[in-house]
Amino acid sequence: MKKRAVASIIFLSFVALGISPMAAQATDAKIVLLDTPHRDLLGVPIDKELSASLLPSGRLGQLVYSSVSQPRTWFIDAALVEDVVALAPKDLVAQNWLTQLEIASASDVVFALPYGHPDLSLTKRLAPTELTYYYDSSKIRLQVFLGREVFIDRHERWTTRGTKVAAEAVRAYSVNRRAIALLSTVVPAAELDDLRSKMAFLLSSGSTKEDQLFFAQNADAALQLTNHKLRIVPGKYRLTSEHEKVPITLVNDFAAPVTVWLQLTPLNSRIKVGARESVTLTANSKTQLSVPFTVIAPGSTAVLAEFRNSKGTPLGDSVIMTLSLSVISPTVAWFTTGAAILLFLAALAQSVRRVRRSRR
Repeated sequence: MKKRAVASIIFLSFVALGISPMAAQATDAKIVLLDTPHRDLLGVPIDKELSASLLPSGRLGQLVYSSVSQPRTWFIDAALVEDVVALAPKDLVAQNWLTQLEIASASDVVFALPYGHPDLSLTKRLAPTELTYYYDSSKIRLQVFLGREVFIDRHERWTTRGTKVAAEAVRAYSVNRRAIALLSTVVPAAELDDLRSKMAFLLSSGSTKEDQLFFAQNADAALQLTNHKLRIVPGKYRLTSEHEKVPITLVNDFAAPVTVWLQLTPLNSRIKVGARESVTLTANSKTQLSVPFTVIAPGSTAVLAEFRNSKGTPLGDSVIMTLSLSVISPTVAWFTTGAAILLFLAALAQSVRRVRRSRR
C-alpha cells in the first residue's frame, strides 16, 4: 500500500487563524501527533514505515524528542499510539518513542483527537453521533496509556483542507456502520468497540483515494469475520419418525455471552417446526440445541435458519438446513388409506352395475 502524505505536524501557531509566530508565543505551542494508519481494521500491519518515523531524526520522533519549550499543548490521535504499542514488543525504537512521549507530555495538557482523525465536515454530515464516539474512544484509550486525564477540544482543526472521500468508501462506511449498530443489539458494545472505532479510517483526513478503497474493502472483510463469530452450523438431516428433535449447533466466538432468537422457516409444507425461541450462548462456546420437528409428508425439504434480535430483525448470514423425510405420518396414512377405500368402493359399484346390465 502506497505511503500517503504524512499528517504528523507540529503547529507552533494557530494555522487556521494565521497568527504570526511572535503572537503565538503568548499562547501554548501546539504539538499534533497523528499519522496515516499502519494497521488495517483487523490489526494486520500494512507497511513497514512506522519504525523509521519514530527515530529521533524521524518525522514522528522529532515531535517528541525535540519538543518546543513549554508552555505547550498536545493533540494526539490514539490510533497512532496504538499502532506504536502494537509494534513495540518487537521494536526497541517504538518502545523508546512511547517512553519519551510519556516523559515529554507528563506536565502538559493533552487533548484527544477523534480516533482515526476522520474528516470533520464529512463525518458530521454522515454520522455526527459517530464523531462524538471517535472523540470519546480516543480519549479513553489515551487515558489508559498515559495514566492520567485527557481532554477533548471539539473545535480543534488539524488540517486546513477538506478531504475528498471516494463514493465507494462512503458506501462501505455507511453500510458497515449500520451493520455494526444492528449487531450491537445482541452483542455487548465492548466486543465491537475496536471495529467501530477503526471505521473512521475510511474517512481519514489527508487520505488518498487508494487508501480509501483499500479500507473500504478491508471494512467489508472485517465485518464479515465479525458476523461469523455468531453463526449457525449448516447440516443435512434424515427424519424417520413423525415427531423428532433435530440437533442444531450454534456458535458464539465473542468473549461475552450473547442472547439471540433462533428463527427456523420451512421452505415448503412437508414439515412443521416450533416457534422462534430465544437462547443465550455463553462466551466462546458451541451450543447444541434440540429443536422439535413434525413431519407432514415424506420427501426432501429445506429449512432457512437465522439469528434475529428481540425485534425480529435478521442478524448476520442465514444458512440452509436440508432434510430427508422418510416417514409417513398418520395424517398422510389416513388420507392414503381413505383414498384407497374410496377407489375400491367405486370399482366395486362399477362392477355391480356391469353385472346387473349383463342380466337384463
